[in-house]
Amino acid sequence: MKSLVAVLILALALPVAAEEVYKWVDENGVVHYGDAVPPKDSKKERHVLNRQGVTVKVLDRAKTIEELNALAADAAEMERERSREQRQAERDQVLLDTYLSEDEITMLRDRRILAIEARIGVTRHYLDNLRTEWDQLEREAMKYNFPYDASSDLPPLPEDLAEHIVFTENAMAEHMSSLSELRSQQSQIRAQFERDLSRFRYLKAKEELASADAGSSSP
Repeated sequence: MKSLVAVLILALALPVAAEEVYKWVDENGVVHYGDAVPPKDSKKERHVLNRQGVTVKVLDRAKTIEELNALAADAAEMERERSREQRQAERDQVLLDTYLSEDEITMLRDRRILAIEARIGVTRHYLDNLRTEWDQLEREAMKYNFPYDASSDLPPLPEDLAEHIVFTENAMAEHMSSLSELRSQQSQIRAQFERDLSRFRYLKAKEELASADAGSSSP
Protein backbone atom coordinates (compact mmCIF):
# COMPACT_ATOMS: atom_id res chain seq x y z
CA MET A 1 0.00 0.00 0.00
CA LYS A 2 2.83 2.36 0.87
CA SER A 3 4.56 1.81 -2.51
CA LEU A 4 1.26 2.50 -4.30
CA VAL A 5 0.93 5.79 -2.42
CA ALA A 6 4.48 6.73 -3.43
CA VAL A 7 3.68 6.01 -7.08
CA LEU A 8 0.56 8.17 -6.92
CA ILE A 9 2.53 10.98 -5.27
CA LEU A 10 5.12 10.74 -8.03
CA ALA A 11 2.52 10.77 -10.77
CA LEU A 12 0.83 13.84 -9.32
CA ALA A 13 3.87 15.79 -8.12
CA LEU A 14 6.30 15.48 -11.04
CA PRO A 15 6.12 17.37 -14.32
CA VAL A 16 4.85 15.28 -17.20
CA ALA A 17 8.02 16.00 -19.18
CA ALA A 18 10.37 14.91 -16.38
CA GLU A 19 12.91 12.50 -17.87
CA GLU A 20 14.42 11.27 -14.61
CA VAL A 21 12.89 10.91 -11.18
CA TYR A 22 15.14 10.80 -8.16
CA LYS A 23 14.67 9.39 -4.71
CA TRP A 24 17.04 10.33 -1.91
CA VAL A 25 17.26 10.59 1.84
CA ASP A 26 18.39 13.84 3.45
CA GLU A 27 20.59 14.24 6.52
CA ASN A 28 17.49 13.98 8.74
CA GLY A 29 16.46 10.64 7.27
CA VAL A 30 13.53 12.08 5.33
CA VAL A 31 12.84 10.47 1.95
CA HIS A 32 12.43 12.87 -1.00
CA TYR A 33 11.33 12.50 -4.59
CA GLY A 34 11.93 14.95 -7.40
CA ASP A 35 13.19 15.56 -10.90
CA ALA A 36 16.33 17.24 -9.50
CA VAL A 37 18.43 16.71 -6.38
CA PRO A 38 19.35 19.81 -4.32
CA PRO A 39 23.08 20.60 -4.28
CA LYS A 40 23.31 19.83 -0.54
CA ASP A 41 22.10 16.28 -1.20
CA SER A 42 23.84 15.73 -4.54
CA LYS A 43 26.69 13.80 -2.91
CA LYS A 44 24.38 11.30 -1.22
CA GLU A 45 23.20 8.03 -2.72
CA ARG A 46 20.37 8.65 -5.21
CA HIS A 47 17.94 6.24 -6.85
CA VAL A 48 16.73 6.95 -10.37
CA LEU A 49 13.10 5.82 -10.71
CA ASN A 50 10.76 5.30 -13.60
CA ARG A 51 7.27 6.80 -13.42
CA GLN A 52 6.02 3.60 -11.82
CA GLY A 53 8.39 4.20 -8.89
CA VAL A 54 10.76 1.33 -9.77
CA THR A 55 14.48 1.92 -9.31
CA VAL A 56 16.26 1.70 -12.66
CA LYS A 57 19.66 2.98 -11.55
CA VAL A 58 21.51 3.77 -8.32
CA LEU A 59 23.94 6.69 -8.18
CA ASP A 60 26.50 6.04 -5.48
CA ARG A 61 27.22 8.66 -2.88
CA ALA A 62 30.43 10.64 -3.21
CA LYS A 63 33.35 8.78 -1.68
CA THR A 64 35.43 10.21 1.12
CA ILE A 65 39.13 11.00 0.69
CA GLU A 66 39.94 7.88 2.70
CA GLU A 67 37.79 5.72 0.44
CA LEU A 68 39.28 7.27 -2.70
CA ASN A 69 42.81 6.66 -1.37
CA ALA A 70 41.89 3.05 -0.55
CA LEU A 71 40.49 2.54 -4.06
CA ALA A 72 43.64 4.05 -5.58
CA ALA A 73 45.82 1.77 -3.43
CA ASP A 74 43.78 -1.27 -4.45
CA ALA A 75 44.05 -0.31 -8.12
CA ALA A 76 47.81 0.17 -7.80
CA GLU A 77 48.19 -3.22 -6.12
CA MET A 78 46.11 -4.87 -8.83
CA GLU A 79 48.32 -3.27 -11.48
CA ARG A 80 51.46 -4.44 -9.69
CA GLU A 81 50.05 -7.97 -9.48
CA ARG A 82 49.12 -7.87 -13.17
CA SER A 83 52.67 -6.75 -14.02
CA ARG A 84 54.14 -9.52 -11.86
CA GLU A 85 51.98 -12.12 -13.58
CA GLN A 86 52.92 -10.78 -17.00
CA ARG A 87 56.64 -10.83 -16.19
CA GLN A 88 56.31 -14.36 -14.81
CA ALA A 89 54.52 -15.50 -17.97
CA GLU A 90 57.29 -13.98 -20.10
CA ARG A 91 60.00 -15.68 -18.01
CA ASP A 92 58.12 -18.98 -18.21
CA GLN A 93 57.98 -18.75 -21.99
CA VAL A 94 61.70 -17.97 -22.21
CA LEU A 95 62.42 -20.94 -19.95
CA LEU A 96 60.39 -23.30 -22.13
CA ASP A 97 61.87 -21.87 -25.33
CA THR A 98 65.45 -22.12 -24.03
CA TYR A 99 65.57 -25.62 -22.55
CA LEU A 100 64.29 -28.99 -23.67
CA SER A 101 65.14 -30.90 -20.50
CA GLU A 102 66.31 -30.54 -16.91
CA ASP A 103 69.73 -31.86 -17.93
CA GLU A 104 70.25 -28.86 -20.20
CA ILE A 105 69.61 -26.53 -17.27
CA THR A 106 72.03 -28.33 -14.93
CA MET A 107 74.71 -28.54 -17.65
CA LEU A 108 74.57 -24.80 -18.30
CA ARG A 109 74.60 -24.12 -14.55
CA ASP A 110 77.70 -26.28 -14.09
CA ARG A 111 79.49 -24.62 -17.02
CA ARG A 112 78.89 -21.16 -15.60
CA ILE A 113 79.98 -22.18 -12.12
CA LEU A 114 83.13 -23.79 -13.50
CA ALA A 115 83.91 -20.66 -15.52
CA ILE A 116 83.74 -18.57 -12.36
CA GLU A 117 85.74 -21.22 -10.48
CA ALA A 118 88.52 -20.76 -13.04
CA ARG A 119 88.50 -17.01 -12.40
CA ILE A 120 88.58 -17.71 -8.66
CA GLY A 121 91.65 -19.89 -9.18
CA VAL A 122 93.46 -17.13 -11.08
CA THR A 123 92.54 -14.57 -8.44
CA ARG A 124 93.74 -16.85 -5.66
CA HIS A 125 97.05 -17.34 -7.51
CA TYR A 126 97.60 -13.57 -7.75
CA LEU A 127 96.57 -13.16 -4.13
CA ASP A 128 99.03 -15.84 -2.97
CA ASN A 129 101.82 -14.09 -4.89
CA LEU A 130 100.89 -10.77 -3.34
CA ARG A 131 100.89 -12.29 0.15
CA THR A 132 104.35 -13.75 -0.47
CA GLU A 133 105.52 -10.37 -1.68
CA TRP A 134 103.91 -8.72 1.35
CA ASP A 135 105.79 -11.04 3.71
CA GLN A 136 109.07 -10.05 2.02
CA LEU A 137 108.19 -6.37 2.25
CA GLU A 138 107.30 -6.75 5.91
CA ARG A 139 110.67 -8.34 6.65
CA GLU A 140 112.41 -5.58 4.69
CA ALA A 141 110.44 -2.88 6.53
CA MET A 142 111.60 -4.25 9.89
CA LYS A 143 115.07 -2.86 9.06
CA TYR A 144 113.63 0.65 9.19
CA ASN A 145 111.68 2.83 11.57
CA PHE A 146 108.31 1.40 10.50
CA PRO A 147 105.80 1.77 11.91
CA TYR A 148 107.24 5.11 12.98
CA ASP A 149 108.58 5.33 16.53
CA ALA A 150 110.11 8.60 17.72
CA SER A 151 112.45 6.75 20.09
CA SER A 152 113.77 4.37 17.40
CA ASP A 153 117.36 4.60 16.16
CA LEU A 154 116.50 2.84 12.89
CA PRO A 155 116.61 4.82 9.62
CA PRO A 156 113.35 6.06 8.12
CA LEU A 157 111.49 3.89 5.66
CA PRO A 158 112.65 4.62 2.09
CA GLU A 159 110.00 6.29 -0.06
CA ASP A 160 110.10 3.65 -2.79
CA LEU A 161 109.65 0.88 -0.22
CA ALA A 162 106.74 2.74 1.37
CA GLU A 163 105.09 3.12 -2.05
CA HIS A 164 105.63 -0.58 -2.75
CA ILE A 165 104.00 -1.50 0.57
CA VAL A 166 100.97 0.72 -0.12
CA PHE A 167 100.62 -0.63 -3.67
CA THR A 168 100.79 -4.23 -2.43
CA GLU A 169 98.27 -3.59 0.34
CA ASN A 170 95.83 -2.04 -2.15
CA ALA A 171 96.33 -4.86 -4.65
CA MET A 172 95.68 -7.48 -1.95
CA ALA A 173 92.49 -5.68 -0.86
CA GLU A 174 91.32 -5.45 -4.49
CA HIS A 175 91.92 -9.14 -5.16
CA MET A 176 90.22 -10.17 -1.91
CA SER A 177 87.22 -8.05 -2.90
CA SER A 178 87.20 -9.68 -6.35
CA LEU A 179 87.38 -13.11 -4.75
CA SER A 180 84.40 -12.31 -2.53
CA GLU A 181 82.42 -10.98 -5.51
CA LEU A 182 83.16 -14.11 -7.58
CA ARG A 183 82.00 -16.37 -4.76
CA SER A 184 78.85 -14.27 -4.44
CA GLN A 185 78.25 -14.67 -8.18
CA GLN A 186 78.57 -18.43 -7.83
CA SER A 187 75.99 -18.46 -5.05
CA GLN A 188 73.63 -16.30 -7.09
CA ILE A 189 74.00 -18.56 -10.13
CA ARG A 190 73.26 -21.66 -8.06
CA ALA A 191 70.18 -20.00 -6.54
CA GLN A 192 68.91 -18.71 -9.90
CA PHE A 193 69.34 -22.04 -11.65
CA GLU A 194 67.69 -23.82 -8.75
CA ARG A 195 64.67 -21.53 -9.17
CA ASP A 196 64.72 -22.08 -12.94
CA LEU A 197 64.95 -25.83 -12.49
CA SER A 198 62.06 -25.89 -10.03
CA ARG A 199 59.92 -23.68 -12.29
CA PHE A 200 60.79 -25.77 -15.36
CA ARG A 201 59.67 -28.94 -13.60
CA TYR A 202 56.41 -27.26 -12.62
CA LEU A 203 55.74 -26.00 -16.15
CA LYS A 204 56.54 -29.36 -17.73
CA ALA A 205 54.29 -31.17 -15.24
CA LYS A 206 51.55 -28.65 -16.01
CA GLU A 207 51.98 -29.27 -19.75
CA GLU A 208 51.83 -33.03 -19.28
CA LEU A 209 48.70 -32.75 -17.14
CA ALA A 210 47.01 -30.52 -19.73
CA SER A 211 47.99 -32.95 -22.47
CA ALA A 212 46.64 -35.89 -20.51
CA ASP A 213 43.38 -34.05 -19.82
CA ALA A 214 43.04 -33.20 -23.51
CA GLY A 215 43.68 -36.82 -24.46
CA SER A 216 41.13 -38.19 -22.01
CA SER A 217 38.47 -35.77 -23.24
CA SER A 218 39.02 -36.63 -26.90
CA PRO A 219 36.32 -38.88 -28.45
